[in-house]
Amino acid sequence: MGIFNKLFGGEKPENKTQIDSSRFKDIQKADYKNLEDLIEQNAGLSFEKQLIFGDVIGSNAWELDMGKGKIMFGTLEFPIQIIGSLAFNNSSWMWAWANTQSGMPENLLIQSNKLKEIGEKKNIKELTEGSFNVEEGFEHKIGMMACGLFNSKSYYCANYGQGTLVVTIDDNKIPKIDKDRFEKILTSFPQLISGTTLNHKNAFKNYLLDRDFKLSITENSVEGLKNDKVIIGEFDELNRLKSLNGKI
Repeated sequence: MGIFNKLFGGEKPENKTQIDSSRFKDIQKADYKNLEDLIEQNAGLSFEKQLIFGDVIGSNAWELDMGKGKIMFGTLEFPIQIIGSLAFNNSSWMWAWANTQSGMPENLLIQSNKLKEIGEKKNIKELTEGSFNVEEGFEHKIGMMACGLFNSKSYYCANYGQGTLVVTIDDNKIPKIDKDRFEKILTSFPQLISGTTLNHKNAFKNYLLDRDFKLSITENSVEGLKNDKVIIGEFDELNRLKSLNGKI
């Protein structure tokens, strides 16, 4: 309709877009009660950050300098916080704060210790239990959660053969997300849910909130409004994404 309005709607330019903005409200994120809430609240934007970071490091292999507290990719190096690690042999997760035999410097465990504190305050067992068995992909969920919770530029899952070390990264060499590039939502969110088990509707709602949208939510849809542009997600009765489109 946009191009036809431009061609034939010169007398009434205010009708160029027909968006009922009164339906959209400023909504705050709900208070999280469990690990699943935390992951869903942070997955969307964190995954987009990860795509940006992937473009920065390209195909370079990683190296870790624990003494410097940095991870390197070719000539690039970034400061890290160590969140935890996944062991491949028994699919067990261990928080960095619980890995006392590793000799990791305390200054690299600030975020990991903070997650433990959150777990104790909110009574979230997974954040206070040092080690436990997990399902496939858990390390990426934790990386996304920590990246969003601590407003880091990215996270990285460093595969060292016997397992994966999960770190967060915060460095100005990594570009910020351009929150006015709405088309990225249409490509990154389907990628996220294709590889991660999540409540699609909850994750999408929080993704739009992180991108500063006003929302209109119904039983089967989440619509976001920003700068007179609309993103629309439609969901089935199990909160799985059925369609995603935008008036951008």
